[in-house]
Amino acid sequence: MPIPPTSISEEKNLDQALDGTFPASDPVSATTHLTATPTESILAAAERSSQHPGTVTIYRVVGADQMEKPFAAGRLEAARWTSENTASVYASLSAGDALLEFLAHCEGEPPRNAYLARAQIPRERITVMHAYPSTWCEQPYRREVQQVGDDWARSHRSLAAQVPSALCADACNIILNPGHVDAPLIQGIEVRPIRIDDRLRRIASH
Repeated sequence: MPIPPTSISEEKNLDQALDGTFPASDPVSATTHLTATPTESILAAAERSSQHPGTVTIYRVVGADQMEKPFAAGRLEAARWTSENTASVYASLSAGDALLEFLAHCEGEPPRNAYLARAQIPRERITVMHAYPSTWCEQPYRREVQQVGDDWARSHRSLAAQVPSALCADACNIILNPGHVDAPLIQGIEVRPIRIDDRLRRIASH
């Protein structure tokens, strides 16, 4: 069952609570309608809130099997913006969004042992995706949307790409290219256990 969208105030409270757990291929078809979304303001806000000038803080919620290397590529599998043949790591710009993504992609009940990871990456190493197919938020994942991410990853033009989130309006996700030469610039990685509230567990397991 999809996770219902949260209000802006609920998401802000969730972000504050979670962040407090840390110490101080082929081109897109010409017949496909493209959508452009102004996302630079979101990235600028993320940079302003970062404790390190010129960087953006990214977040992931992972299971115990990924806690040692939370921003490293795992098994290859298809995702919204990349196909199963493209190595990629999906992160978020807030702790709350990262938790929503984790719960939405859990198969069955979420694991009891989960971890919130965060890191910093240079803002200048992030490409903002301006145009993409209007089918980007549909299920099942669309091949023309995956082509956008596959082409970006193969080009190696940046360490990360910013794309919109299908779970929460006005939120964005960050796709990392783990094979990029700038991958060592993913720094300041911190990992902490996270308790998933039973109310969220009930929603995710239905």
